[in-house]
Amino acid sequence: MAFEKLFEPIQVGSIELKNRYAYSPANCFYNWQGYMNEQELAYYTARAMGGTGLIIVGAYLSTKFGIPYANHPFMYVHDITHLPGLAALADNIRLGGSRSFVQLLAVPGGLGGNWKDVQPVLPSDVIQTRNLPPFPTAKLIQERTPDSLLARGRAESRKARAVTLEEIQTIINEHTYACRLAAYAGFDGIEVHLCHHYLMNSFRRKDFNRRSDRYGGSEENRNRICLELTEASLRAAREENPNVVVGVRVGCESDGYTFDETKRLAVQLQELGIDYWNVTWGENHTAHRKDGELVPFAKELKKILKIPVICPSIHDPKIAEEAVAEGCTDIVSTCRSMIADPDFVNKVKENRVDDIIKCTWCGMCSRGVPGLTCILNPETGRERYNPKYQIRQGPTGADYLPYVLQKPK
Repeated sequence: MAFEKLFEPIQVGSIELKNRYAYSPANCFYNWQGYMNEQELAYYTARAMGGTGLIIVGAYLSTKFGIPYANHPFMYVHDITHLPGLAALADNIRLGGSRSFVQLLAVPGGLGGNWKDVQPVLPSDVIQTRNLPPFPTAKLIQERTPDSLLARGRAESRKARAVTLEEIQTIINEHTYACRLAAYAGFDGIEVHLCHHYLMNSFRRKDFNRRSDRYGGSEENRNRICLELTEASLRAAREENPNVVVGVRVGCESDGYTFDETKRLAVQLQELGIDYWNVTWGENHTAHRKDGELVPFAKELKKILKIPVICPSIHDPKIAEEAVAEGCTDIVSTCRSMIADPDFVNKVKENRVDDIIKCTWCGMCSRGVPGLTCILNPETGRERYNPKYQIRQGPTGADYLPYVLQKPK
């Protein structure tokens, strides 16, 4: 089978992607202090060399406010000292042959525990719950060592406190500074994280949001913080670099809101000036789903959006080709496929599908210690030792100019 549509270029905002494949954002856990290191660089360099048109790194934590509420180790984008490592990552991905976006998460929020065992934050003072992670390994950890560090931050239920109006403004201010840092570092794009079991998405849920102020009650009020954060992100990022792409990742539906509500929010976010939309579920984004199960959501969003739509969790290249060819989505993304096989996209392009090392959804990649690994790919987590991924030559000539001074390519 020829995969022609998957390897057509596409324009996203000011930049062109060489194909329709994207690496979905997922945390690697390679540094527990938030700073870039050689392993994180090498891991993403391998995936860039693997042929994908776009790599979205993250979620990277964009506020100091959010640090105490982290339920696993995050990379940080909230201080000028993070800039050298971020710039090196953006450079490595570009030199590896891909485009680089960074997904910025403002606050991990209330669902699940956290490493510091502090009271979580949600829109309101409610008892929060989170289903056990769906992977067999995660369930066994909970059953056999429920009080261990390995289990902490996974599935707890406790009383959350309501985030205050002053804290909301702090979150927005700190997040927008992170957008400036990311643009200054040279990332091609920024993705605003508005989904999953974190604070921004919780504002959309009626069961978690019982506020009586401007952020609670009506659908308009419950969506307000997502709109305000996105608008501030657009303004800050483009003040730093007018060419930077800004998109969003938003949950389609959950127990607390409907897909129709999401579609109305999508139109509002598009009116603000976002460049693309990244599809996902509401909370249970790691569940073992049927391949391509999110395609119907992407198809419906494409009917109302004029910007490119990214559909994740498409692992079979045949399903991906059909989704793009039939106009259901503009870009397909996968993470676990590229964890198991960093050359996944190159093999699809060369029509060597039978040679792909296929993810089995065992869940070992998400266990957190000693960082992202894979039982099928022993090199995952050790890419830094492979000379192939140690880029030794940086940009020269006009390419050596600060990225903000370069013309979009």
